[in-house]
Amino acid sequence: MLELDKATLARLIEEKKPERVLVNCPPGILVKCIEIVSSMAEEYGFEVIFSGEPCYGICDLAENEAFTLDVDLSIHIGHSASSGIIGRSTYLIEAYDDVDVIPVLKNALERGLIEYKRLGLCSIGPHLHKLEEAKSFLESKYFEVFVGDEVPPLKNGQIFGCNFSTCTKIASRVDAFIFVGSSRFHAIGLYNSLEKPVIMLDPYTREVVSVEKEALAIKKRLIFNFYKATEAQKIGIIVGLKEGQYRIEEAFHLYKELKKVGRKAIMIAMREITNDKLNEFRDIEAFIETACPRIGEDFFDKPVISLEYGHKLLEYLKRDKS
Repeated sequence: MLELDKATLARLIEEKKPERVLVNCPPGILVKCIEIVSSMAEEYGFEVIFSGEPCYGICDLAENEAFTLDVDLSIHIGHSASSGIIGRSTYLIEAYDDVDVIPVLKNALERGLIEYKRLGLCSIGPHLHKLEEAKSFLESKYFEVFVGDEVPPLKNGQIFGCNFSTCTKIASRVDAFIFVGSSRFHAIGLYNSLEKPVIMLDPYTREVVSVEKEALAIKKRLIFNFYKATEAQKIGIIVGLKEGQYRIEEAFHLYKELKKVGRKAIMIAMREITNDKLNEFRDIEAFIETACPRIGEDFFDKPVISLEYGHKLLEYLKRDKS
C-alpha cells in the first residue's frame, strides 16, 4: 500500500503557515493526495488547489501555475530526490510503498532467472527504502551486490527516467542490473543508457522480466527516426515549457546551426508534446525536441528525435555538406 510522508508534510505546513497551497502529483496517487491534503487543509485552515495537469517526474513541476495562482506554498508529492526542495521553491513530499520485495526475489532465484553473480541494484522513489533488504537477501544467496551512491539529485540506488548516474558509477563492477519496480520505462531507459543486462523484478505481480528485447526495439526505432530526420528539409525545434525541461538556448543553437547547413527550421513551444499537436505542423518533416530525452521513444507519425540526436544530426549534416 502506498503511503505519503504525512509527518514531513505536517511539519512543513506548521513551519510555513500558508494561506494557499498548490499540490501536484502523479495521476496514480491523486485520489490519495486529495484525501490527505484536504483533511490537513481543514485541520490547519489553508486553501488548497490540486493541479490537474499531467505529472511525470521532478522535471514536471507546477511553479508557473503556483505564480499564476498566487499560492504561498507549492508542494510536489510522489517523486523524491536527494534534496527536499526542487526547482525554484517546490517542496517534495515522498510516497513509500510497503509491498514486500522478497517474494519476487525468491521467484527469480527459484526459476534460475538471475544468471549473473555481480549485480547492481536500483529502483525508483517508492521502493528505495526496500533496497537494503533486497541487497541483504541477495548477498545471503552468495551474490555480490552493489548499490550506487547518491549523485544529486539522485539518492543512493535511485534512478530517474532520464538520469542513471548512480548506476553509471558502479557499471564497471557489475555484470547486470536488478531494477526493483513495475516501470518498464525506467528499466528500458537503464538498459539503453548503459547497455548492460537489466532484469526487472515487479514486487506487485512477482514477474521477472529481461527488458533487452523491448529496449533494443526502441533503440532501433530511435536510430531509424534519426536517419529519417537527416532527409528532412523542414525541421521543427521544440522548446519544452515545463520548468525542468526548458532549454531555449540549446533550441536556438540548433535552429541557427540547421539554417547554416541549408535546412529550414522553425521554433515551436509546447508543454505537452503529442502526435496530434505535431501533425498540425503539416509542412514540417521532422522534429527535434529539447524537452525530455525519452519523448522520441513514443510513436509519432513523423520522426521526433531528442536533443542528443539533434546534435548528432548537425554533425552528420555538416559532414555531408563539406
